[in-house]
Amino acid sequence: MAVPFYDHAKLYRARKREIDTAIQRVLESGRLDWGDEVPAFEQEFAAWNGASHAVTVGSGTAALKIALLALGIGPGDEVITVSNTDIASSSAIRLTGATVVWVDVEPESRTMDVNALEGAITPRTRAIMPVDLFGHPARLHEIRAIADRHGLAIVEDACIALGATIAGQKVGTIADITCFSFAPTKHLGAYGSAGACLTENADLAERLRKISGYGQTRSRHRAIHAGGIPQGLHHETDGTNERLDEVQAAILRVKLNDLDDTLAARRAQARRYADGLQGSLVDVPKVADHVEHAWRNYVVEVSDRDAVRQRLADAGIGTSLSYAPPMHVQPVYADMGLKPGTFPVTERSCSRLIGLPIGPHLDLEQIDEVARVLRESARA
Repeated sequence: MAVPFYDHAKLYRARKREIDTAIQRVLESGRLDWGDEVPAFEQEFAAWNGASHAVTVGSGTAALKIALLALGIGPGDEVITVSNTDIASSSAIRLTGATVVWVDVEPESRTMDVNALEGAITPRTRAIMPVDLFGHPARLHEIRAIADRHGLAIVEDACIALGATIAGQKVGTIADITCFSFAPTKHLGAYGSAGACLTENADLAERLRKISGYGQTRSRHRAIHAGGIPQGLHHETDGTNERLDEVQAAILRVKLNDLDDTLAARRAQARRYADGLQGSLVDVPKVADHVEHAWRNYVVEVSDRDAVRQRLADAGIGTSLSYAPPMHVQPVYADMGLKPGTFPVTERSCSRLIGLPIGPHLDLEQIDEVARVLRESARA
C-alpha cells in the first residue's frame, strides 16, 4: 500500500465546487487587489482563533519578518530563537539587521528550553521567538513571564501549530504577535504562499498592515482601487509588498470551514500512530500536560534513521526530515562559528527524526500500514 506524504489534488477534489466558485467570484469582481476577500478572511480567521486582530501577508516567512519590523527590531538588537526549525525563523531575524541567538530545546517537546532562554538574555536582547515545533506549542506562559520580567517582546512562530492549545487557550493570544503560515502543506493551506499575524494590540495591527502594504493605510489603497479618483501617495512608514492576494484569501475562506475537521482527523491519526507503535523501537512524540497538539507533523525518532527511511521508501511510504540538519550547522550561518556539539539536544533529535505521513488526505488504514512497516523497519 503506497502512502503519499501529501495529496493536494485529492483535497482539492473534496472542495472543488466551493473553491472554483470562490476563485470565480474574485475574477468576475475585477478586484484582484485591495478588495473585500482579504479583510473578510482576516475577520473570520481572528474569530476562529479567539484573537482581536489578524493581518494577512504573503507567506509565513513574511509574517515573521513583518512582525519583527513592526516591533522596531533592527541592527544592534538580538532575538533569541531555536535552531531545529525552518530557516524562516532565523532568516527573518537576520533580514531585519538583528542578530539571531539560538538556544537548545527540551528533549520531549523539542521546543525552546526556558532555562537556556534565561541564560541567553543580554542587554541587547529585544525579543524572543519561540517555535511551536511540529504543532506542539512552546512553554508560552513561562516564556511570557520571562519576557515581561526583562521587558522583551515575543514573536511566536506558530507556522505549524494552528489550532494548538495550552490549558484550553488557542495559540495566538499569548505572544505580542503570533505568526502563521498557510503554505499548501499546512493545516490551512492556500494554493500558493500565504500567512498571517495575530495580535491583541490594535496599534501593532495597524503597523503590520502599513509595513506589509507599502507603508500606507489600507483605506487609502482601497479608495484608489475602488474606481474613484486616485489619491496621491501618503507613505507613513517604510513599507514592503508582503500582502495576501484576493484569490488566496477567497480560497482560504472556503478551507477555513474545514479546519476543525482537519484538526480532528490529524489528532485521530496521531492517536492511531501512538497505539500502533507502542512497544516498538520507535520513540513516539510526547505531549506536555495541558497541551492539545495540532499535529501538523508526526515526527518519530529512531536509531539508524537513514536506513529506516530507505526501508519505508522501498515500501512506497513518503517521509520527511523536518527540520534537519539544524540551522546552526547550515552553510549560510557558518560566519557565526557554531560547531556540532553546541546544542546537543537539538542535534540528537535532528539526527534521529523521521516525519511520517499525516493529514486529511489519508485514512486510518493507511496510518496503520505506515506504523506496521515502521515497526518492522526499526527492528531490521
